[in-house]
Amino acid sequence: MGIHARSRHRELNTLTCLVMKLEGWKTTVELQNDAYVSGLVIEVDAKMNMQMKDAWYTDGNGRTIRLDLFHVRGRKIRYVHIPDKMDMMEAIRERVAPLVRHRKVGKKSHIALKRTEQTVRRFYRQQEGEHHQQPQQGEAGPSGHQTLLH
Repeated sequence: MGIHARSRHRELNTLTCLVMKLEGWKTTVELQNDAYVSGLVIEVDAKMNMQMKDAWYTDGNGRTIRLDLFHVRGRKIRYVHIPDKMDMMEAIRERVAPLVRHRKVGKKSHIALKRTEQTVRRFYRQQEGEHHQQPQQGEAGPSGHQTLLH
């Protein structure tokens, strides 16, 4: 399996395709070291390495620094906040469809797309279940974004 095939496989079989669709959106990314970064997403690759511009980096102690350009490795990301305005199912379809459209849709690609759709539906059901329950401390973020666990 070549480099491009591995990237395509990772994109089709994980929710990285959703994060890749965030290019051009302002969002918040929480990091493993309890820091978080808010800014405009410029680029995301298949390993979820992310570049942001006009970013505000806040460390674990609450100190904030403005950065023109910020790069973070995918393995250092804890959460990615998905804006409420983004339709997650449509974003996944738009990102995955071009990858399988140019070739014969194989059984594996079809299965990967179905699994991704099932994962997102499960996420929506969990979100609806949490809205019907009494909110607990720490569940809702201050920015009103949905949270995707890396």
